[in-house]
Amino acid sequence: MRLADLTSGIGDLAGGIGVRLRDAARTGLSRTPGPMRPPPDAPATRVAAARARRRRRRAVLAAVAVTGLVAALAYALRSPASPPRETAPVAAPTVQAPGDQAPVVPVTGDPVSPGGPLLDVDLAPLPGSLSLTDLGTRDWRHWGGTGADSFHRKAGGTGEIQDPGGERLEHNAGACDLQWTDGTPTARQEGTRAGVFQRGAGKSFTLGVAGSGDLRTVRLFVGTFSAGARLDLSLSSGGDPAVREVALAAGDRFYQYVIRFRAAPGERLLIRWQALTVTGGQNDGVALQAITVS
Repeated sequence: MRLADLTSGIGDLAGGIGVRLRDAARTGLSRTPGPMRPPPDAPATRVAAARARRRRRRAVLAAVAVTGLVAALAYALRSPASPPRETAPVAAPTVQAPGDQAPVVPVTGDPVSPGGPLLDVDLAPLPGSLSLTDLGTRDWRHWGGTGADSFHRKAGGTGEIQDPGGERLEHNAGACDLQWTDGTPTARQEGTRAGVFQRGAGKSFTLGVAGSGDLRTVRLFVGTFSAGARLDLSLSSGGDPAVREVALAAGDRFYQYVIRFRAAPGERLLIRWQALTVTGGQNDGVALQAITVS
């Protein structure tokens, strides 16, 4: 059944009920023929009139109620259906690790904060020859060659290498040929095995390299003559030092230590190469040949 037909039928029903109620009221009022004159029994007539008025009132109220019911029903039938309420999308559940723990993201990268202090050291093999010019792009220094107090350095170098000096002896017992093409006072060297050394246990060489805030690579070329020795590295600003030891053994041995460090401007890398023990020979001790900075 269509909505219009249903509404029309309800309206006709309400109209019919209203007409019947009005007819009934009129019928009750018109039962007494002739003009409205008070009969001898006036009190009874007034009661009838009151009853008629009450019937009329009830008829009117019933008609109004039926009309209101019809209007409400028609409005409910004609009102469009409420649109479905939109619901917010539900996020997919987050995948959790066992035990309802968030998955652990591995941390990668350099554990040292960018620009922070850094210090480490490795022992590298010595080749038959090497170029101080290639390794010391910022600065380099070589000791010996023309006497115990002599040294050569990079012409136009940064001056980052600091040597306080001290008592030294010259030797020519190095294990590889050291070369350069940008030196002073000797501008070019095709290969030398010269260096300096100190006799006896407890003797040492001390050097420094100035910090700049950037990462630097230092290569240190040292040796032992029938001695045990220790390399101590530290930053002047503090922090954990780096230590490497060489066991006591007879004979001449030479080493290349590769040091990576970072220190703030005004701070320094401190280097100490010391003889711990010697076998007892006259020239037993520790030797120093060269250092480069890049």
